[in-house]
Amino acid sequence: MTHAVEVSDFAVESASGTRLLAPISLRVSAGTVAALTGPSGAGKTTLMRAILGHLPVGAAPVSGSIRVAGQDVFALDALALRSWRRRHIAFVSQDPGAALNPMMRISGLLREAGPRSTDLEQVGVLERVGLPARYLRRRPGELSGGEQRRIALAVALIRQVEVLVVDEPLAGLHGQLSNDIAGLLRSLATEAGVGVVVSGHNTRVLHQLADDVVSVGAAPAAPERLPVRMLDSGEPGPISLRARGIAATAGRKTLLGSVDLEIAAGEAVAVVGPSGAGKTTLSRVLAGIHTAASGSLEVDGRALAVGRGRRSRRDRRRIQLIPQNPLSTLNPRHTVLQALSRPLRLNGISSRTEIATRAASLLADVDLPADMLGRLPDELSGGQRQRVAIARALAGEPDVLICDEITSALHAATAESVMDLVERTQITRGIGVLVVSHDMAVVARYCRRIVVLADGVVVEHGDTATVLAEPIAPQTKVLVV
Repeated sequence: MTHAVEVSDFAVESASGTRLLAPISLRVSAGTVAALTGPSGAGKTTLMRAILGHLPVGAAPVSGSIRVAGQDVFALDALALRSWRRRHIAFVSQDPGAALNPMMRISGLLREAGPRSTDLEQVGVLERVGLPARYLRRRPGELSGGEQRRIALAVALIRQVEVLVVDEPLAGLHGQLSNDIAGLLRSLATEAGVGVVVSGHNTRVLHQLADDVVSVGAAPAAPERLPVRMLDSGEPGPISLRARGIAATAGRKTLLGSVDLEIAAGEAVAVVGPSGAGKTTLSRVLAGIHTAASGSLEVDGRALAVGRGRRSRRDRRRIQLIPQNPLSTLNPRHTVLQALSRPLRLNGISSRTEIATRAASLLADVDLPADMLGRLPDELSGGQRQRVAIARALAGEPDVLICDEITSALHAATAESVMDLVERTQITRGIGVLVVSHDMAVVARYCRRIVVLADGVVVEHGDTATVLAEPIAPQTKVLVV
């Protein structure tokens, strides 16, 4: 029998000899779902990209083979591989929004992926992923993260491929939406006869979703669990960030109504809410990235421009945004040293020797060795990439850090170590931290106060322990179920 995907004792190493993927075997039949689990850095993403015939620059297979729909993917040259992939396999990345052209309407994206598709087929594929026909007129920037995932799946399905590879589809989603996306993937396999390979860290949902769950890499020994940390009851420090009446739009759609927010120095405040609530939009407005916005913003008492107003170079450094997926912002051709060099130069450091010294010091601050400076992003694990992203943010000497779902794609132990690092930085540097998260355990453990967004407005806020123990707003109750 020909399997949709057949991986036999396949292993990968980088050009420097670093083991990126230990030998692994996997069989996926048409109409079934295989889930890949394992700690960050075990090689899940490497394996998924290898199934498409793609490996990081300089990396190479050192054993085994991969056959998809009967084809040895590494036996094809580059041109033949591209042609073969278009007909047989589709990939949805951790950050599907980055792969959707923001200038095109959804109808155009579907037409581009399936040039022969009819209007009726486009409506049908949207219905299959749980979206109404009116979404054909929308653009990716008008959609929530969960909706962008559904559109990315629709773009893959319009091509009528035999194999669908989906990297971390549940990352950054609250409980109900996570279950919805898992159910959608299950129905796509069963009803369309597609072989689905999916990765993730939510083992409960993945075991419910998949016919086969494969652990990639050897999991490290579980770290000693620390007791839930009790925040001191002292008065908060001076205000690091004060935002008033923050509103934002995308075209004619309102993304944020009028949001007020305060963060004290040395304090972590959580912003939570269902997919599409406006959490990431708020982060991008505060960081000065989303320009269709209004309101007032102060950092350490200094007014910063909101919307289309220009911020000075120093003011741009005052608020640093750490994204959910650092691969979307780390240049794949730049080493860690090069990634850290730019913010250091913008901060007035020009000597190569001093830049190298400061870069090594920044890595030490985030618990990474100096020999990581010469590595490319593809040679790092998910947790290591997040630490590099934090180091790059700290290079700008910010007053406020915004952490946008930075643990959602990480193994539990790695996620905890990253958040411990953020907390240590928050305390030692006395900066304010905004934590955007769907993980209520992370919020309860690390954040003194919580703000709940829904449909672009604040529906509940207050002491984290109180809000989570006795939620009032229905949107909050859904999050803590």
